[in-house]
Amino acid sequence: MKLIKTYPKYLQKHIKFFYSVQASALENINSVHRRLPDGTLDVVFNLGAPVLFSSNGINFFEMPEVVLTGLHPDRSFLQYAGDVNLVGAVFQPGSAQLFVNDTLEQYKGCTANASQVFGNEVQLVYEQLKETVGEKEKHTLLEKFLLTCLKKKDEYYSSRISGVINQIHTLAGNIEMSTLYKDHFMSERTFRRKFNECVGMSPKLYSTIIRVKSFSKRYEQIRSSYTNVLNELGYTDQSHFNKEFQKIVGTNPTAYFSQLTRMGTEFIHLI
Repeated sequence: MKLIKTYPKYLQKHIKFFYSVQASALENINSVHRRLPDGTLDVVFNLGAPVLFSSNGINFFEMPEVVLTGLHPDRSFLQYAGDVNLVGAVFQPGSAQLFVNDTLEQYKGCTANASQVFGNEVQLVYEQLKETVGEKEKHTLLEKFLLTCLKKKDEYYSSRISGVINQIHTLAGNIEMSTLYKDHFMSERTFRRKFNECVGMSPKLYSTIIRVKSFSKRYEQIRSSYTNVLNELGYTDQSHFNKEFQKIVGTNPTAYFSQLTRMGTEFIHLI
């Protein structure tokens, strides 16, 4: 299995990174893996075998060749039907609205054909990616396409919400909502409304996702007692942590990490 990650040359403000994931069907990755939410929207080009998606781990459907996906409020499930060859771009939280030309509230839990948003040109990019050798070159091609999709908008609140997001990440989600809107000079009502528009979910849900994801990244690397990790993230009550983890992941930490596949592990650390 191979994961290649590069960073944009022109769209650093709006794209977190580009990535390619490649794996052979022989690498025992066909089992279902549970993917943690990460609060971002991705555009993904599937250049390999079909990828199946499910929100409950039972009912699966085949994802489009080019899919706009993400902003899931809780766990989702992926299954790969053969060789994996994915090329994707991860939008910066708060920036995707500048490409889709809509508030991100409309894309919560999204798994949509990207041509519905970007038009038929996205299919041409798909064909060009299939003919391009080299992952860095594919990422460059994708960045050039996204440059043409960037819409000009009033970024007054976008920049403020970006500051909020940075603060949430700096504190690994361990922050009170009242602190966020006061620190960024917004009323509570405006803060919640603009955050939903720019990010696609409530600030409380986003912070909880970042906190659970931060725990998962740290714990996956040590795989021992997670008391210290909980302390680092400001959890003073283990039952409260278990409740948050169950809500976001759909199972308890012990069960999740015991069932974690290699592909699932890569996705924990991808974002």
